[in-house]
Amino acid sequence: MKNKISLTLSIFALILITSCGTKVNFPVSQIVPGADISAKVKQDGNDNYKIDLKAENLTDPERLNPPKEMYVVWIETAKGTKNLGKLNMSSGMFSSTRKGSLNTTTAFKPSRIIITAENISTNNEPSSFVVISSDNF
Repeated sequence: MKNKISLTLSIFALILITSCGTKVNFPVSQIVPGADISAKVKQDGNDNYKIDLKAENLTDPERLNPPKEMYVVWIETAKGTKNLGKLNMSSGMFSSTRKGSLNTTTAFKPSRIIITAENISTNNEPSSFVVISSDNF
């Protein structure tokens, strides 16, 4: 009986831990040191990975040196680097704080998230203008 209770508690703990997802850590960027980036990666029941990325205080990409059109989010995987898409940027009606977000699902297991400054969002490979990248997770 104790073994069944122990097994049940272990399974419940495992479900609880995996349902929370992985919080992704980003170090301070040398390009945009005021940026506050956070992401959460969670595996769903179909073995896909849901990625919720939020960014605050990112400099307008047109103010970078050299100026760029947009920020693009990438993931590193066992099968190479994959383009997740353009970071959707906005600023509030009553605040000048620039905010960005990207919510997506991918079939590839990510090991790191990278944000680059780009002129187009459909590149197959990231440019060398890496704005910030996460720690490996």
